[in-house]
Amino acid sequence: MLISLRWLRELVPAQAEAGEIARRLTARGLTVDAVTVEGDDTVFDIDVPANRPDALGHLGIAREVAASFELPFTPRSPAPVAHALPPAVAVTILAPDLCGRYTARVVRGVTVGPSPDWVVARLAACGLRSINNVVDASNLVLLELGQPVHFFDLETLAGPAIRVRRAKPGESLRTLDGIDRTLTAEMLVIADDARPIALAGVIGGASTEIRPATKDVLIEAAWFSPASVRSTARAFGLSTDASQRFERGCDPEAPVLAQDLAARLLAELAGGTPAAGMIDQRPSPPVTRELPVRLARCSRLLGYAPSMNEAVEALGALGLAPKVSGDEVNVTVPTWRVDLEREADLVEEIGRHLGYDRIPSRTPPGVPRPSPGGRRSELEEAVRDRLAALGFNEAFNYAMIGPGEDEAFVPEGVPPPLALTNPIAETLGFLRRSLLPGLLRATDQNLRRGSTELRLFEVGGVFEARGAGELPLEPSHAGFAWSGASAPAHWSAPSRPADAWDAAGLIEDILAVASSRGTFRRERAELAGLHPGQSMSWHDDSGRRVAWCGPVHPALAARLGLSSPVLLGEADLDLAALGPAAAAAYLTISRQPATWRDLSLVLEPDAAAGTVLATLALVTSPAPVSMTWLDRYAGPPLAAGQVAMTLRVMLHPLDRTLNDVEVEAYRAELLGALDAVKGVRLRRIDT
Repeated sequence: MLISLRWLRELVPAQAEAGEIARRLTARGLTVDAVTVEGDDTVFDIDVPANRPDALGHLGIAREVAASFELPFTPRSPAPVAHALPPAVAVTILAPDLCGRYTARVVRGVTVGPSPDWVVARLAACGLRSINNVVDASNLVLLELGQPVHFFDLETLAGPAIRVRRAKPGESLRTLDGIDRTLTAEMLVIADDARPIALAGVIGGASTEIRPATKDVLIEAAWFSPASVRSTARAFGLSTDASQRFERGCDPEAPVLAQDLAARLLAELAGGTPAAGMIDQRPSPPVTRELPVRLARCSRLLGYAPSMNEAVEALGALGLAPKVSGDEVNVTVPTWRVDLEREADLVEEIGRHLGYDRIPSRTPPGVPRPSPGGRRSELEEAVRDRLAALGFNEAFNYAMIGPGEDEAFVPEGVPPPLALTNPIAETLGFLRRSLLPGLLRATDQNLRRGSTELRLFEVGGVFEARGAGELPLEPSHAGFAWSGASAPAHWSAPSRPADAWDAAGLIEDILAVASSRGTFRRERAELAGLHPGQSMSWHDDSGRRVAWCGPVHPALAARLGLSSPVLLGEADLDLAALGPAAAAAYLTISRQPATWRDLSLVLEPDAAAGTVLATLALVTSPAPVSMTWLDRYAGPPLAAGQVAMTLRVMLHPLDRTLNDVEVEAYRAELLGALDAVKGVRLRRIDT
């Protein structure tokens, strides 16, 4: 909410510096996020709490400033007006449960034209642009009082009459934004004798809007049910200045004050003449609300004991008309304070006025200790620690994504994403099935802002749909996005770009943290969003895909306009951690000399080095064994696509030295196992 200091000082004689006013408002719970200078004015950007609709206008902020600085405050009073209207206009409330008050007044002979400079500047300071002098008058009323008003071109009204009623099923209304909207029976509309002309409390209709030729204006100021306005606005995905205020709850006494201010502004800015009389329909009489507050309750909730004089002073400064009765204070709740409903609310008001800094800091008795995390949370924290230690920064993305945003990162056969019933935005209408869309979006945004070295990771849940009526599965995943060098720059060696093998190493680091059951089988991956020739996936013993990684597919990178190559990877931590957790086991360091044999192999294009290692690991060894690839060669005399690789098999006996017979027997078993691997053979001397 943008508040003009110049405007504020017209309502309350506050001569303090802007910084001090901002500090006082923030201390009272109306946080001033920014103070900016707009020409010869100062503007406060105030974060108004959802339960304080009275502060959504300069009048409400002026009340708070007056209370804080102990200044006199007398709001503008409306001029007396006879509550009658010429018979040519009739107002009928046909839905009294949704409209508690409706006032109407006519101003004749207006001339529509540009607004004076002071109006343009005042609206601009509050974030609005000037449209014309008549429409601007309605916005000035809204910004000063926090009470929406709406102007109808009187000549366009059928009757002319106003009917406040529920919409008829199938009725349609073209609103001011030019959209034809189909109405339902639950929606409250303003209608004339022929058709709906406005969505009550939300937006006006195009058929009765102010035109350059408009001469006579009907002013509407009303009180509409917050629930009704909220329901209608959400049904159409609308959020207007009017609906934001009606949804929270407006002052039922404000329409009369708004009518008076609107009429005076139309006379001043547009040369109009307010007609004698005003119609004011109120189906139910106003109700006076009274609340008591006990000093003992104040002491219990605030943690200190304010005196009776302090409590009375605080409540009086806020316009609550306190009256002392024994050890309690009775107040009359002003109509603009819809948030005051019980004794605790009054205690909060006393604490707010006396200062939150008076509340002592101490741990309440009986505060429960946080429960220890389970195995899943411990695993997530371990993965976070590992990725942070490797130089990655944690990202936090929405669990909601746009339609089709994760299609490129989930395999075929996965159920479609879950759609949200009430998304907070059209681009956040589905629950994610992968962490990669959010990480890719964050990487793209950082690249566009000039970052060149990016290492992002996220650990969180994804959502997998199940049968109808069942809650979705929420497996825990870890994902990363990597762009730039494989290691931080250092003078000792030139840096190289990170590649698919760096990403694979990171995936295997994650799997090593998540699982104590040994290795996973690595294969080529086929995901629409990853490079088809450089992507990999890891599978467990049951063939389930546990992790995957690779560079972003060139077509996707081109569509996004990525300025640098990006590597993506993701692991299903729940799948990786299946099975009982195994405690770390100590292996005795061998005192015996190691023995090794080198196997020179030729691999065909469709053979994978990982398959070779997985096959050889199944052969029983006479001692603990490690296997390492030493070199790789491609070229003549090998055929195109073939690769020659040397594998060193190292045996580490623990209790005795192995003899050549044992070692050669083991080597023979390894070669026999390789016979079953398609596309792999022992290299001959001539090849």
